[in-house]
Amino acid sequence: MPASSPSTTLYALGKGVLEIGEWSGATPPLYPGGYTDVGNCPKFEVEVTEEKLDHYSSRSGIKRKDKTVTLETGYTCKFSLDEMSVKNLQMFLKATLSGSNVLLANTALDKEYALRFTSDNPVGPNETWEFWRMTLAPDGAFSLIGDEWQTLSFTGTGLADSTNQPTSPYFTVTYATTTTTTTTTTTTT
Repeated sequence: MPASSPSTTLYALGKGVLEIGEWSGATPPLYPGGYTDVGNCPKFEVEVTEEKLDHYSSRSGIKRKDKTVTLETGYTCKFSLDEMSVKNLQMFLKATLSGSNVLLANTALDKEYALRFTSDNPVGPNETWEFWRMTLAPDGAFSLIGDEWQTLSFTGTGLADSTNQPTSPYFTVTYATTTTTTTTTTTTT
C-alpha cells in the first residue's frame, strides 16, 4: 500500500497497459488468456456515476432538505487507442470478422467486455484496475483523413456483475506492492 497523505510520493504521472476481454454470453473472460493487449492507449479515464433523490420538509415556509438517498450507481470509462489493429477496429465498428481481413460493420451490437488496466507510472504508486463487465461504443468520429495520428475513441458503460463479483460488482482497484516502471536494457558487444 502506498504512503498516507500528505506525501509527495503519491503524485503520479499516469501510464499503463490496457487489456480487453470479451464476454461469451453469461461467461466472463478469464485472465490472462481471455484478454488481449490492445496496444498504445494514450487516454484512459474512469468516472463513478450516481443519481440521488432529495427529500424536502414542507413543515415551514422554506423547504429544507432533510434526506438524500442514492437511487442509482455505476461508472463510465473513456479511452482512446491509436493502433489500428483488426481487433481494435472490430470493437470500434461493432463488427464481425469475415475471413481474416473483412469487417462487417454494425453486425455485433450486443457484445460485452471486461477491461484490465495495469498502471506503470514513472512517478507515483501503481494499481491494477479491473472492470468486470461493460458495453463499449464509439465516442465520436474516426478521422480517415487528417494531420494528426488516427485514434479510436471509446465510451464504456459499466454493468454490474453481481454473479461473479458479489462483493464488488462493478470494478476493483488493487495497489501494487512496488512502484517500479518497466524498462528495457540493451547490451551490445
